[in-house]
Amino acid sequence: MSQYDELLSRDLFDTRVDHFDFPNPEQLLLSYERARVVCQKSGITVEDVVKLRPRFWEFYRHPVFCRDSAMGTALSIHWNLCIGTIGAYAHRRPDLAPLLEKLIRFDLCGEFLLTEIGRGLDARNLETTATLQPDGSFDLHTPRESAAKAMPPTSPAGGIGRVGVVFARLMVNGADHGVKPFIVNLSDEKDMLPGITSRLLPRRCGAKVLDHAITTFDHVCLSAGSLLGSLDRADNQRAEFFRHIHRVAVGTLSLSMSNIPSLQLSALIAGTYSSRRCVAADGGKEGIPIIQFSTQHRPILDAIVQSWAYDAFADEAISQFLNNELNIEARHAIVVCFKTAVGTDTQTTINELAERCGWQGLFAHNEIIEMAMALRGNAIAEGDYTVLCIRLVSEVLLGRYELPEPKNRTCLLAKHEAGIWQEAREMLLSLGITDYRSEEVNAHLLPRCRDMVKAAGHRMAYEAAVASGKLKPAALRLFESTCIKSDLSWYCQSEGFKRNEFLANDVKAVKEALPLLQEFLTQRRSSRAIIAPIVHDESWNEFFESLPTFQPTRTVPSASPTLYRL
Repeated sequence: MSQYDELLSRDLFDTRVDHFDFPNPEQLLLSYERARVVCQKSGITVEDVVKLRPRFWEFYRHPVFCRDSAMGTALSIHWNLCIGTIGAYAHRRPDLAPLLEKLIRFDLCGEFLLTEIGRGLDARNLETTATLQPDGSFDLHTPRESAAKAMPPTSPAGGIGRVGVVFARLMVNGADHGVKPFIVNLSDEKDMLPGITSRLLPRRCGAKVLDHAITTFDHVCLSAGSLLGSLDRADNQRAEFFRHIHRVAVGTLSLSMSNIPSLQLSALIAGTYSSRRCVAADGGKEGIPIIQFSTQHRPILDAIVQSWAYDAFADEAISQFLNNELNIEARHAIVVCFKTAVGTDTQTTINELAERCGWQGLFAHNEIIEMAMALRGNAIAEGDYTVLCIRLVSEVLLGRYELPEPKNRTCLLAKHEAGIWQEAREMLLSLGITDYRSEEVNAHLLPRCRDMVKAAGHRMAYEAAVASGKLKPAALRLFESTCIKSDLSWYCQSEGFKRNEFLANDVKAVKEALPLLQEFLTQRRSSRAIIAPIVHDESWNEFFESLPTFQPTRTVPSASPTLYRL
């Protein structure tokens, strides 16, 4: 037994209390006030949201989304999930107009309560009930703890009234009529409404604070008009459920687009910092800017080029998502390919950028690590990559739909996509697998799914970048080389690549693209989008002087929060 084992049983080492760090009320109010200003400044209308017009998508692709991740998350739920769901019924429910007007002005904050503690992506099996009463009203109830809704912000801590789209199982005369959406007033600006309990969760690691909560209902009475849609039990329960939650797929695409400005801002912060940060040279010579080192400028270049390629892919994904000539499953598949490729690449690149800023990259005030954590949280909360990819791969292999055909089958990324999908098919055939819920599929196919979808996303992004005409040849070559590098073993085995030859060509691609880095930094250096103090000497000095200071003769316990302002 170790001499340290006994310590673990002491109260002093019970670290559970360490994680009870709840959102600061003042910070919450600030984030919601920012959301109100953005909402009003945007000019977004209910029709913009419902019909997915360009103004709706613009918010997610602008740096303002990244300035406050709590604000961005709140508005994403508010616009897309709440207004988008309710607004779809507005043409046949004129009584909804006053509520939608309040929401679009941000007089009320909209929420979307689907997921339960005991149900994640299998939300069709949710347990919350809404029982039809003799007078036409409904009794909304959380029958057990596993049915509590998680984790939309529902508390009055933001200083604004809340209304939510709550999904519950409609019970009519003891019969289950399926999962339906209901409009539920949750709180006013000061208190929860009767029968509704919101349990505030501790703050999320890394991201800006939002009052995420666990919400329960104790026999809450809802008016007859609270139900969105029909009382009838649908013949096809699965199809009806996915119609009701159609805005979730929109969120998969729109939230993933926030990776694009995050990549660009992170590249700008790391690139500007690396240009001013020098290391001493031999012989007393002038210091060398660290951006000259390949280990420093390569991830910055990757972030820039990825942001350009995925921006082109975003345009294509929006176009295909709105293309009614494609079946809905195929459109959703393109969205999952976009989310998987941009999300996984962003996490790799943005974490590298934080690391390349040294110890300063560990702090939220320099933005990069906070953006990385916020993006990771959005991706998981909106729908885990891996589960979405498993569903997509299974349905494609079962022949329910197909991914878009490559525009150029001789492209290396297209060959890679075709190759690893064919490997999966051959593996299933060799094992004699016909049951996609079998242990063999669990062991052999599921671990491959994300890489298969990512390969499709890389190919689609490259095609979109080429077709857009916006990326210079050097940028295209570097993006392609970076994608190849993520699965180099396949290219060595299937395309006869020699590692050293590829790596030499990869270095050549970096050198050819290097002028794009200086061009990017020169164009963006005066940007107001970044507030990280490490980007300029003046902002760093101002930040340094604002820090709480302890000296032998006097102690300053805290600095004025108004002292450091860019």
